[in-house]
Amino acid sequence: MRFGWVLAGALLLAACGQKDGAAPGAVAPGAALPGAEAVKAEGPVRPALDYAAISGYDETWFLSAGWPGEYPPGFAVLDADVKVPARARPNPTDPQDITCILPQYANYQIWNNARNEADSLEYFVATKKVPVTVLEDAVVEFAGAAGMETLSLKAGEQMTYLRYIGEGVTVLLFNGKEYEINEGELTNVTDIANTSLDEDLWVRVTCLGGKQAWLMFDEVIEEPGIYPSPITGFGDAADIAESDVEAVREAIATDTFGVNAQDQEIIPPSEE
Repeated sequence: MRFGWVLAGALLLAACGQKDGAAPGAVAPGAALPGAEAVKAEGPVRPALDYAAISGYDETWFLSAGWPGEYPPGFAVLDADVKVPARARPNPTDPQDITCILPQYANYQIWNNARNEADSLEYFVATKKVPVTVLEDAVVEFAGAAGMETLSLKAGEQMTYLRYIGEGVTVLLFNGKEYEINEGELTNVTDIANTSLDEDLWVRVTCLGGKQAWLMFDEVIEEPGIYPSPITGFGDAADIAESDVEAVREAIATDTFGVNAQDQEIIPPSEE
């Protein structure tokens, strides 16, 4: 059997924004940004929800569709009759007042189009806005409508960190406009390397029986019977085949998926 899975959970720190002040890997100037590819990989586009209205997060948070990272995290249900605590509203201050039974073998990963469509899944991320101060005059590149464009910054100006996309690219607010900028462009000219990212990843699932509820990734991944999502490559994910369950368990236990987390590359799988 041939396995080419990547442990999305293991990539979370490497692929999903800054942790403990460390900036993620940079994208070469002029390189294609991951945003457009990620949208294609997410599957059918549904009308955007009013995340602020349904969640109750205040204006100090930036709310946006999807989950961040070149390889977004996810979770899979390998056991039968897995019950997880859930919420009617996606806000961590609300009580977990719903008991949700998840279908065995389901893989809740943003690239699993079949599951996303069948269960009308909705993914969004709430990111705490962080001020970023420009330390010196600089000209940086950003992804604009016409390709790579330039933005002039002056020492002392303030930007606001809104969210991480992937491959080092973030969304920042500057003078009332949002910009997609490679963090490598900002590392030496702003204090962005000293910021820490606080974000909540939410998914609305359909429980067995048809009831819908909201789960937060950091909470649900700790529940018995829930495991980090195995995915087969960029933009590709599916539910777990019953015949592969034990292999997935073993790979998770031994961390033998062949992940080069630093470079975010998939080492070619071996034939078994």
